[in-house]
Amino acid sequence: MALPIFLQKIKRTTTKYFPSPAWPWEIISGLFIVLIMINGLKLFSKDSLLINRVFFVLVILVINLIWGIFDGLMLIFTNLLEEGRYNKIISRIKSSDNKIAIETITNELDNTIISRCDKKVKEQIIEMVLKNLFLIPQTTFKKVKIFKDDIIAAFICILFVLSPCIVILPFFLLINNLTLAILVSNIIGLGLLFTFGYKLGSCTDRNKIITGMIIMLIGLVIVVAAIAFEFY
Repeated sequence: MALPIFLQKIKRTTTKYFPSPAWPWEIISGLFIVLIMINGLKLFSKDSLLINRVFFVLVILVINLIWGIFDGLMLIFTNLLEEGRYNKIISRIKSSDNKIAIETITNELDNTIISRCDKKVKEQIIEMVLKNLFLIPQTTFKKVKIFKDDIIAAFICILFVLSPCIVILPFFLLINNLTLAILVSNIIGLGLLFTFGYKLGSCTDRNKIITGMIIMLIGLVIVVAAIAFEFY
């Protein structure tokens, strides 16, 4: 069954700006930060009754929101710089001799999937790219604009960063027991770390279970360290 048009648009934008393994790693990083903050909560006060839980949860949400907005803005800014960089490279290729133009294109393709092709195929691709670049009008290089996809990508980035905040849900459900809320949050967080670590492994052609376990163990180290500091 085909996805609705707006979901197809979101999927294309996500794939374009957050290729694997970028998006699972973004969520994993957010989970690490949330776990550190949650497990550091009792270090600020030995008496759980003195902890303003609502304020603490809001702090986590605001910090992640600020981080997400910053990430989104940096994504737009990076895309603008990258677009300007490509314009400059194309201009240089068009104004250079054939040898320098081919070297420039080769360098640009070295970090792409095309680098895995054999020499003959790469030469054919480079020749085709060179011919097509000369067909691009110079007038199209003058302005670098922010497109709708850039804005959508920035919002997706914010959602990625905010998504780990699901770990703090027990703070709202288990209001009368802070220790239990932290325990449940840790269990949810470790489960999510394994899940997205598993996805990270599948994105990078690594052993999915081992990758998930490694990511989860890093989170477990954070939890154990926090417990150790609490009783220190």
